[in-house]
Amino acid sequence: MVQPQRNQLHVERVSRPKPLKIVSMRYLERLLGTPRETLRQIAAEPDCHYAPRTDEKPPRPFAKKKLKRKFRDLDCPRDPLLEVQRRIYRNLLRDLELPDYLCGGVKGRSVLDNVAHHNNAPVIVTVDIKSWFPSITAANVYFVWYTVLKCSHEVATLLTSLTTFNGHLPQGAPTSTTLSNLVLFSIDLPIRRVAARLGVSYSSWVDDMTLSGLHARKLIPIVASTLKGARFKVCRTKLRVMGCGKQRAVNGVIAGVKPSIPKQTRDRIRAALHRLRVRDIRSEDEERYIATQKGRIVYFKSVNPQQITSLEVELSRLLEREGRISQT
Repeated sequence: MVQPQRNQLHVERVSRPKPLKIVSMRYLERLLGTPRETLRQIAAEPDCHYAPRTDEKPPRPFAKKKLKRKFRDLDCPRDPLLEVQRRIYRNLLRDLELPDYLCGGVKGRSVLDNVAHHNNAPVIVTVDIKSWFPSITAANVYFVWYTVLKCSHEVATLLTSLTTFNGHLPQGAPTSTTLSNLVLFSIDLPIRRVAARLGVSYSSWVDDMTLSGLHARKLIPIVASTLKGARFKVCRTKLRVMGCGKQRAVNGVIAGVKPSIPKQTRDRIRAALHRLRVRDIRSEDEERYIATQKGRIVYFKSVNPQQITSLEVELSRLLEREGRISQT
């Protein structure tokens, strides 16, 4: 019983980002290189600085054509707000020392760092937070700036206005991923405490939470109740429990001594390339479809180049034959 208590104290101690302590508007002006009057003017007119759009997801290989097409709403900031958000990210958020269990969107960390938390675990549980960015309210973001990062009320209020839109965290802003990590850090202490006590490894990749260890299943109700208490929800359809006898994957990567790409994933990319080859894609979807396959190949190449090289070569040849320039 002594060792779990040490783990618990260790988790709580190292999981606290160093606060920014921006207590004056003059200091904020200097950090962002922008006068406070300009910042306030931009924050006061959010509708003028966003271009919301609905992004239609390209059809997946193997999907039935009759299935309903999927969409996601993006809140895309425009200059001058976009430039201010870039400065907030570069000068305030990018170099924060976030705890190791927060992996997604953190400088210097990759999906392999997330997978490494769970290599060779007997049981892996993955939990997806439903509508994560839209569910993060301006109050959640203010709490991060004011309580977690120790900014003054005036500074925290202004930074909240500059990094939220219509009362929520905008999906598409350069500041949003880091702020979402800090929101998760601000609410998940009950999860970290129980995980430490039970010897369960816990990590996150933006809105994907992963738990691994012999007692990982026991954390599911703790995760659900913790999220519910903070007014977030578990996406029940994406909850996965992978025990012995099942392929245990984290972020689409098989966790093991040497991370690998599932065969069905490689088959799906191969099928996508075939659809491009035989022109089985709507012309209006083609560019987005190609970009999706490029992104998937780059992502999985960082995991295991040997398993993806042949598909990268195949895509390059396909694009060359069609007179396109490949950037895979």
